Amino acid sequence: MKYNNLIPVSKTLLQPKYIGAWLVVLTMWLIAWLPLSTKQYFGKKIGTLLYRHMKSRTRIGRKNLSACFPEKSPQEIESLLEENMQQMSIGALEAPHAWWRNMKPHAATVNVIGLDKLIQAQAKGNGVLIMGGHFAAVDFIIPLIAAKVTDHFHLAYMYRPHDNPVIDRMIVNGRNRHDVMGFTKRQLKDMIQFLKDGGMTWYGCDQNFSKSSDRFAPFFGVQAANISTPSWIAKESGAAVVFMRMHRLENGGYEFEISDELANFGEDPQADCEAWNKELEKAVRMRPSQYFWVHKRFKKRPPGEAPFY
Repeated sequence: MKYNNLIPVSKTLLQPKYIGAWLVVLTMWLIAWLPLSTKQYFGKKIGTLLYRHMKSRTRIGRKNLSACFPEKSPQEIESLLEENMQQMSIGALEAPHAWWRNMKPHAATVNVIGLDKLIQAQAKGNGVLIMGGHFAAVDFIIPLIAAKVTDHFHLAYMYRPHDNPVIDRMIVNGRNRHDVMGFTKRQLKDMIQFLKDGGMTWYGCDQNFSKSSDRFAPFFGVQAANISTPSWIAKESGAAVVFMRMHRLENGGYEFEISDELANFGEDPQADCEAWNKELEKAVRMRPSQYFWVHKRFKKRPPGEAPFY
């Protein structure tokens, strides 16, 4: 299905206060036309600079990695943290490639594992909720997933709108041109209907949602706050639930993998949180440098527990 849900340029977006944001869009558009190998090369260089100078973020990443990998030495943690900053920087430079360039060559070479599991889950008739995580290559891989399914199925994703409407337009239009559509938290009812109609929706809810978080589940042995919204969505829609990991490979290629269906998802929110966190942890362990470690994942703590950061 071809979606016509691109955000047009309105008079509001042309106000002088958004000139800086439009310059960012222009810069990202220019970056998009660099060779992918060049973006990956400079991503590593930028990541190293950020590792050395972005102290507030590296402090968070170091704390997260040390807690999640207690078996690693301080030197190993530092090496992993630097590589993480490199991978995230590569992801930031790759994203505009996905937003403006032809992705068919990459869709032809992406390594896909378990696509049959996704198709089987969709065949049950109430759509598929695809649980995921914030990996470095997420924006690059979204169109690669779309290329494998949108000829026969409808694909969507949950997202948080950017605070700047010009930047938000750039990101949403870049993603949506691949025949996918985005839902915000204010559109949950629409998304549930989308699932009931047989659609597939990617949902990465692996971040700290502060007041919205109502459950705790272990992630690398640390209690992490979670939301029970995915359980409610699954119960209301009747959708099957799977987990999907997405990674950049050492040879410069890309890979995504679909898990077996998460059994009985929607019946017990606590069990659901534990199940999908377990899948996320398993995916992160495969390539730990590609996860979003500089986010305050453990900011909200269980009652009575000391602050993590």
